[in-house]
Amino acid sequence: MSLIDSWMAVCPKGEFAGVKDQFSKTITLQRIFDLHSSLAPSQFLLDLVWTHSKIVAAIVFALCLRSRERKEEGVDISVMRFGARAASGLKGMSSSLPRLRTLERQPNITLAVAGALVHDVGAYKVSKDGYSFDDSYLFHGLYGYLELHKAGFGEEMALFARNHTGSGITRQEVVKENLLLPPQDYLPVTVEQKVVAYGDCFHTKSNPPAFVSFEEAEKRIARFGKGPKDRFEEMAAQFGKVDLLGISQECQMPILGRQLPSCGQ
Repeated sequence: MSLIDSWMAVCPKGEFAGVKDQFSKTITLQRIFDLHSSLAPSQFLLDLVWTHSKIVAAIVFALCLRSRERKEEGVDISVMRFGARAASGLKGMSSSLPRLRTLERQPNITLAVAGALVHDVGAYKVSKDGYSFDDSYLFHGLYGYLELHKAGFGEEMALFARNHTGSGITRQEVVKENLLLPPQDYLPVTVEQKVVAYGDCFHTKSNPPAFVSFEEAEKRIARFGKGPKDRFEEMAAQFGKVDLLGISQECQMPILGRQLPSCGQ
């Protein structure tokens, strides 16, 4: 099983067990993909956003497994560590995961992966040409929140879209920076929302798309001020780092901010 699809271990039959919509129906992978397809203005944008969503899901999956490996160094998304488990199936694994350090409770890995797959559905609403994103990109989280509700996914899933931008945005930051968003908090609240927002920091839907090193992600977040930087550092302390080399090679995408060894090393 490829690294980008390692998260499929939590939905071996195409269902996210225990993850319900507003009508208490189990959410399926097909339904999530159908929502992406229905909103995408072009095949190009569908491929871009869906691939990004799967990559974030893989990163989230690895981060949630971090404490299970009891490793202090960066999580290595590798075939040996995660692909084998994905192939054998990890149904119900979320209930057996030990607590992550400094977290109030362990993450529901199935919910977190499902949230990663829907977090960016609003991105389709901020493209005028079907190939790039326009100046209204800041609203994509809010648009995604509305679209998920419209499609019946419910509040729990919709909040993954609403609260994932960067390390989150506070009401005070909206007002101070004149962000034009409704003056409210757009902060990841649950541990699942936090790991999705954090995982999203390490891949970008740029043209061409790329992975983002921890140092580069930290630098990008810090540009928005002390509040966003502090929130990112808090999430980093909770979830740790992730080794992106293997998955970046599989996807044939560069890692932005990665220092390559000099000649002779």
